[in-house]
Formats: sequence, C-alpha cells, structure tokens
Amino acid sequence: MIVMETLKAQIVEYSEANEYVATHFATAVCNSCSGDVFELLMNEEEGVAARICVTCDEEHGIGDSDQHIAKVEEIFDVLCTCDGTKFRIMAAVSLSDDSEDVRWFYLGCKCVECGLSGVYGDWKNEFHGYQVLLDNV
Repeated sequence: MIVMETLKAQIVEYSEANEYVATHFATAVCNSCSGDVFELLMNEEEGVAARICVTCDEEHGIGDSDQHIAKVEEIFDVLCTCDGTKFRIMAAVSLSDDSEDVRWFYLGCKCVECGLSGVYGDWKNEFHGYQVLLDNV
C-alpha cells in the first residue's frame, strides 16, 4: 500500500535526524475486527499510546503501553492539524547495537480526513525483543 510506504519513509527520515534509525516496522490492525482506522490516545512524555478502532470501538495499548498506561495521570486525544481524529497507524523501532532489544520507539500516523502523515510521537523504550513489542501495535 503506497500510503503506508510513504509513512514508513517519513518515519525513517525522522529517525535518521534523531540518530536512532528505525529499522523494523508494524502497521496497526484491530485484533478484534481487522479494522485499520483508529482514534489515538497518547502521552509522549510517559511513552504510552492506545488506539481505539473506529469500526468496533475496541481499545488496544500500543507496544508495551498496557504495562504502563494505568500509572499515567494524563493521556491525550491526538488531533491532526485539520482537527481530524481518525488515523492509520504505523510503529517503528530502533534497536540497540548487536541486539534485538528496542532503543527508541516511533509512532507514525496518517490522517484519513486530510491525508497528512508523519511522526506523531517518539520516545526511549528499553523493551527486550522488538518483535513482541511490534506484535502489539
């Protein structure tokens, strides 16, 4: 899908500037209904995010967020600059040297209302075993 390839390229470009280059990616799909459009909740400072499927209303923590989100005092609705609230979501990680452990986490989104896409959040993440983290996107 060209839309997600563009988002992937944007995440890579952003991560290169951040000096922790994203090398592994996952696109969000609802675990319950296979939908691919979500509302997004996030607290970038705390390194947590959750997605709510617009088709079935099921909420899913992103990455390892389920382990930490209950301790977070504030979580914010993510809005596009057009005030859109529905996104296609892709996560990516940069790994520690010679390891499968995560060093940095990136969350990219494409607004389904206006088409704007880019990195909406990024944070340090020390999850052991990147594939398990990305399986929870």
